[in-house]
Amino acid sequence: MKKIVFALATLLLFTSNIFAEKDVKVRFGLEGGFNMTKWNGDLMPSYGVSPDMIAATANINDASVRPGFHAGALMDIIIEKHWSIQPEVLFQLEGSTVTAPLVLPSYDEEGNYLGEVVGDTVTEKYTAGYIKIPVVLYYNIMNVGPGQLSPGLGVFFAGGVCGKSDKTERNTFGVGGILDEFDWGPTVRVAYEFQNVASGLYLNLGFSQGLSTSKSTGLNFSVGYKFQYWKGIKRAYNTGILEYNP
Repeated sequence: MKKIVFALATLLLFTSNIFAEKDVKVRFGLEGGFNMTKWNGDLMPSYGVSPDMIAATANINDASVRPGFHAGALMDIIIEKHWSIQPEVLFQLEGSTVTAPLVLPSYDEEGNYLGEVVGDTVTEKYTAGYIKIPVVLYYNIMNVGPGQLSPGLGVFFAGGVCGKSDKTERNTFGVGGILDEFDWGPTVRVAYEFQNVASGLYLNLGFSQGLSTSKSTGLNFSVGYKFQYWKGIKRAYNTGILEYNP
């Protein structure tokens, strides 16, 4: 959680430096949507299974895609006619279905402990709730149909806050958990914002790849609304902040 707080502090410092530019304009908005994720990481150490103990037919990485949702707020920072930066703060629920081997104690006929062996497999459905902070740089292409098309590239930071297995008492994060609490990685977006009809409404399709324990691959679809430029807040050295000057 300390890392996610650090990411927030860095984001605030970054945006405050951007606000020092005279022509920066800012909008705020809300968004929510649907996501599909799959964990591709090596979770064997989390289950106490070493590679030499596991059978080829009992693959702990046999994870499947699971649906989830996300919702939160965004800040659209327009730094130039065709360029904008969009940081977001979201709550995202994701997960994966993992097939893992059971590690069982082994005893001889006299009851002496011999060590651990790999037994049958068990399929567990894990949930994972994250506070997620994507920061995306967009290039805005005007007058594409009734709106603007914006491909984007960025990075996300995420902190795990909740989650557990449906079969056991094992938590997703924390002591005895199977994933790191902190995740981060690249994200690619394609957004479309309506300008004439339903002005402010936008659609967003995104792909992200986590680089921590889970190696989570995610596909997101969002629907959101960006409010009009806020004219009520100014700074003495920067009359352009939060003010729309068409």
